[in-house]
Amino acid sequence: MKLNKWNGKLKVYLFASLIMISLSSCTYLKYASVQSEYARIQNAEPAQLNLKHMIDIDKYYVVGSVLEKDCDCAESPLSIVAYSNRYKQHERVDSINFVNINTHYGLTMPEGQYELLVFADLNSNDLLEKGEVVGRIQIQLDASTAPNGVLTHVNIELDAPVTVDWVEEIHLPKSEEFQQSIFFPSGTVRSLDDPIFDKGIVTLGMYDPASFAEYAPTMFYALEEDFSYKIPVIFVHGIDGSPRDFLKFVNGMDHSRYKAWFYYYPSGGDLDLSAELLYHVFLSGEVIPHSEQPVIIVAHSMGGLVARKALNLYRGEDVENRVELFVSIASPFGGHKAAAEGEENGLIVLPAWRDLNPNNDFITSLYDKPLSSNINHQLLYAYKNNSSFKLGENSDGVVSLDSQLYSKAQQQSDEQFGFNHTHTGVLNSEQVVDYVKQKMDLVENIFPDSHLKLLDQGGFEVALNDKYDPVTKYVITKMGRYVVALVKGELVPFHQDQRQFIQAAKGSIAPSTDLEKGWLRFIEEYPELN
Repeated sequence: MKLNKWNGKLKVYLFASLIMISLSSCTYLKYASVQSEYARIQNAEPAQLNLKHMIDIDKYYVVGSVLEKDCDCAESPLSIVAYSNRYKQHERVDSINFVNINTHYGLTMPEGQYELLVFADLNSNDLLEKGEVVGRIQIQLDASTAPNGVLTHVNIELDAPVTVDWVEEIHLPKSEEFQQSIFFPSGTVRSLDDPIFDKGIVTLGMYDPASFAEYAPTMFYALEEDFSYKIPVIFVHGIDGSPRDFLKFVNGMDHSRYKAWFYYYPSGGDLDLSAELLYHVFLSGEVIPHSEQPVIIVAHSMGGLVARKALNLYRGEDVENRVELFVSIASPFGGHKAAAEGEENGLIVLPAWRDLNPNNDFITSLYDKPLSSNINHQLLYAYKNNSSFKLGENSDGVVSLDSQLYSKAQQQSDEQFGFNHTHTGVLNSEQVVDYVKQKMDLVENIFPDSHLKLLDQGGFEVALNDKYDPVTKYVITKMGRYVVALVKGELVPFHQDQRQFIQAAKGSIAPSTDLEKGWLRFIEEYPELN
């Protein structure tokens, strides 16, 4: 009997290696022990916080924005804290700090009723205090309010501070030394060597998605501030992966034409939920505002399944961001045969393992909805297996060719192309990077080439005072030469917004936006530059 149990465990470890988990058995056993301890504590002293970290308990994601209304607190650090009364009075279940106004935030919690409080550190003492509540809202998380696991549009308006007597002081963590953003949530503009992409955080994404979400609550990351004239390329990693997996692709990109965005998600979690978040954050047009610029997705391994499911969620609405190129690399479109073994014998079973089971609904229903005709799907597969232990079928050392070239996925793709590389080696291949770049170059930018050449020249290095709002400063310092050329008539405007701006800049119509008013101020203060 003991021998049979041990053989079962060995099968789990073999399964783990087969589905791209490069972690040691010690790590697996460690998190199995952690999950067992959460269950023990929950039985002895129930709490929502315990449930949040139990991998076999459904989680819900809350996504929304903090909206400025009647609160003079824009300069104060903002935090959102979620409280529950289910097991304990005013139990703190999740929080996010250093929230930017008008950009999205994210929280992760189990089923239940919650009160969300927005705090502003008005006296700058690094404490959230009972008299510093500047927004609040009640929400219910369950299958009826968030049937797909994501509750959206949870927007909280800021108001004058009020006192909530039951609030206990909360110490703010030290603010990280990261680049602030005008357009994105605080802390999302980072380099690929940032510690948030370290192996320890990736491991949390495998075995403790809720803890991962505390480090990466927005799941959106970018290398630079937003530039509207660049085509976004969304990179989606696989299981046990991170944005660093795409370093070769990022280094090979033309950064004057493309901007790298990363979907950094807990890869051990439920794939339906991961796909729902990918759609909502990147594609719906509700979080990242709708742009007429086309979008490219490059996904590796299991990330290809997440991206494929997200593309199924398109609703045909005008506000959605439009994907034109989808590149999947070594993706197990037919699932992984060892997944069923992992479900049966695992000490803990990751939700992602269940979804990779070829007989699971996630795989069997993935192709029920064909891709939109405007999406070019490039299905890239790998076929080099360096392993001395062969599984009896052709593979890239991790995923079989049968799964990578699953018939339904092939039928719905535009081209299939194979590379003599291993499952992870394919991401470091110059040949693969060049192939993807060639396909990217076929995606047409909405900005004409003559406009792009002038945009490459950048803006003006001038000292602008606080009378200029951040967006106007950004436009002048990053794209000022292009705007001058537009106003002078050296370039033909191609969009109605540009034509309106030119009229305002020339005084033909009254300025109606902060940018138009700021530009007129700039013309007056720096006539030699116009």
